[in-house]
Amino acid sequence: MMNRDYLPAIGLGITQIMGYGTLMYAYAILLPVMAVDLGLNLSSIFGIFSLGLFFGGLIAPLAGKLVDRIGGRWVMTIGTILSACAIMSLSIVETPAELFVAIFLAEGAGMFVLYNVAFASITRLDLSIPAQRSISIITLFGGVASTIFWPLTLALYNGLGWQMTWVVLGVALLITCTPIHFLSLRGAEIKPDSPPRNSGRGWPELTGPARRRGMLWMVVSFVFSGYLMGAVMTLWVTNVQDLGHSAGIAALAGAVIGPFKTVGRFFEMLVSRNMYPLVTYALSLVLMLAGFGVLLGVGFTLPGIMVAAALYGMGDGIKTIAHGTLPLALFGAEGYGARLGWISFVQMSVNASAPFAFAWTTQAFGGWWSFAAMTVCLCAAIATYTYIPDPRRDRDAAGKDRPADAAKDMAPTARRVDQ
Repeated sequence: MMNRDYLPAIGLGITQIMGYGTLMYAYAILLPVMAVDLGLNLSSIFGIFSLGLFFGGLIAPLAGKLVDRIGGRWVMTIGTILSACAIMSLSIVETPAELFVAIFLAEGAGMFVLYNVAFASITRLDLSIPAQRSISIITLFGGVASTIFWPLTLALYNGLGWQMTWVVLGVALLITCTPIHFLSLRGAEIKPDSPPRNSGRGWPELTGPARRRGMLWMVVSFVFSGYLMGAVMTLWVTNVQDLGHSAGIAALAGAVIGPFKTVGRFFEMLVSRNMYPLVTYALSLVLMLAGFGVLLGVGFTLPGIMVAAALYGMGDGIKTIAHGTLPLALFGAEGYGARLGWISFVQMSVNASAPFAFAWTTQAFGGWWSFAAMTVCLCAAIATYTYIPDPRRDRDAAGKDRPADAAKDMAPTARRVDQ
């Protein structure tokens, strides 16, 4: 019989499918057709979306702090209601200014229901299973969001038009995720001033100068490795076609990425009992780099593009887990939600420019060179990863003391904002 303590993670996994499907992946299908009706070109409407992502990054620290202080149940339940209303508001936009406001509301509200808040919420629950295992379960579900929602959104659009599609997606998010968040997160919570139980494996935390150094290099590596997500999501089909494939083959290869994210996360979940998060993150980077290596070398062939998509998907899926578990292992559970919020703020502030940067590279030099630039980013992520201290090996970097609050881990600018 399954341990009931697994149910919150399973519930949050289901809501992440809905959340990412409606708040992220639906845009790839609906924004291009909305651009025609609103008199915008493709770059302009995705520019508005990029600004929305940036705004979401500004909101992320607030969402994390609220989870640390009051727990995730009310944060995610109210966030779901706000997100659903914002999504439905996209159905009534008639001008670019209205679209701008609706996307800002949707991406801002989305920061209260997506991965980082889900990770922080699960660590606040008093459960008998380690937080790392719960995070792995949550991401295991989320990997199929694109596989489900790209064809589903397209089918809804073909049958109903983009206005009614946004209504259907918003209603689906509301009636599915609101009760799950309210019920699955109703268990006993740890007091805000004490770290959750089972948040790690007894691993030592970074302390002293190594703590700040570890935060710096971890965030920089996360920025480089995360810079690809928006570019791959928006430019995959275009770049693959530029390698000589048809649009159908490019879309098929893109559809392979989602299921292999789940494959990678399932593999990580099986071996996570013995895998330190630094190793998990390294594995994700190596798999993603291998995928791009195959893409650049033999991506012009059908087997090459499919293998490349599978390797990249596995690596990207495992990377999502590492983004949740590595900060927990290196810096502890106290202030975990706020810490993830600040990390998300830095990442999204920088990564919002990725679709533009790589689109320009594609237009100026071609799809192969655009993929090559993405590969350089992965190499930079690996290079900066090597500077992250490992508290298991460096006794001077490890200790039992935890900081009074999450803001101590961040740069001076972040501390001034916190104050």
